[in-house]
Amino acid sequence: MHELEPVPYLLTQMLAFVIQLQGMIDAAAILHWAHRPAPGSWSLTELLCHLRDVEQEVHQPRFRELLAKENAFIAGADPDRWAVERGYQQQDGARALADFVAARQETVAFLHPLPEAIWQRRGRHAFFGPTSMHELLHLAVKHDQAHWPQLQAVITQP
Repeated sequence: MHELEPVPYLLTQMLAFVIQLQGMIDAAAILHWAHRPAPGSWSLTELLCHLRDVEQEVHQPRFRELLAKENAFIAGADPDRWAVERGYQQQDGARALADFVAARQETVAFLHPLPEAIWQRRGRHAFFGPTSMHELLHLAVKHDQAHWPQLQAVITQP
């Protein structure tokens, strides 16, 4: 993997994402929670449910597994299918946002005080092979960044 940003920067990015997301939602004149801007795209509610579930069921367990055991196996996940399986479109988008924000704050709170040596702890990711705590943090931030344009599109649409 290429050069990673420093851990404190990545943790700041994780918190900045939720602050920016909440700010954009708060500033929106009207929120179209269930509107899908294009066929096959996700609504705001679906995106927020996805972020919530990935935080709670992918990011947090991976970090905890690697904290608990050196060279831990990090299972792969296919959370994109959860939108249909879990009925994201019928869920409460505002509740999903609140749950995501709380989960993200919890993630950062348990990661923030970790000593530098822990960030180099290695594991074996099902999809990516050898990885580290630092790389998992990098992937979590990249996941946020990948969804940011979608969120902007569904929140700021007329």
